[in-house]
Amino acid sequence: MAPALLGVSVAQISLLINTQIASHVGTGAVSWLTYADRLMEFPTALLGVALGVVLLPQLSAAQARDDTQAYSGMLDWGLRLVVLLALPCAVALIVFPQPLVAVLYHYGAFSARDVGQTVAALMGYGVGLIGLVAVKVLAPGFYARQDMRTPVKIAVVVLAATQAMNLIFVPWLGHAGLALSIGVGALVNAGWLFIGLRQRGLYTPAVGWGGFLARVALGCTALGGVLWWAAR
Repeated sequence: MAPALLGVSVAQISLLINTQIASHVGTGAVSWLTYADRLMEFPTALLGVALGVVLLPQLSAAQARDDTQAYSGMLDWGLRLVVLLALPCAVALIVFPQPLVAVLYHYGAFSARDVGQTVAALMGYGVGLIGLVAVKVLAPGFYARQDMRTPVKIAVVVLAATQAMNLIFVPWLGHAGLALSIGVGALVNAGWLFIGLRQRGLYTPAVGWGGFLARVALGCTALGGVLWWAAR
């Protein structure tokens, strides 16, 4: 259980470390990161965790039958849902963060400055949202084959890389750099897992990805345009 948790929880572990770093960045930085994290975790849990729970037993059953076609097909189904559902959420977090933060948090002691600082952190998380969700789908592709080592090795390297990115982003962006490093780390983690599945021949993209991506991109562009207009 421990290696499986580590393999899918790089972002959460990085957040624990980054929260400690944020306490030295300035007053309010920990709170801004925490409030932004709540909004990032909502789609991650709603989409990523749910997909992972559904996929793991299905992938294990296909592995037990030695049905490589079904195995690849389940991964393809999961990745299509990631793109279809997580990409619009990422667009919303990047294009529409201020209204989201203001409506939910801007009352009491939460000032307009707190809104702006939380928005900056939320946009950093939004950059890597699709990676955060995709990891929950891609890691079970290894776990179903009793391969715990590969996701853990990748997780350890990504965890170290995330902290290395903090050295670049934090002096430049402050607390928002801590969120951005987690987002970029999630993209690296998901990309590495994806390449690993492809190299092992465990996943072969089904036909129709080109048209599917074009339609999703068109929809997200329209969504982003409407949100950008509404935010103003």
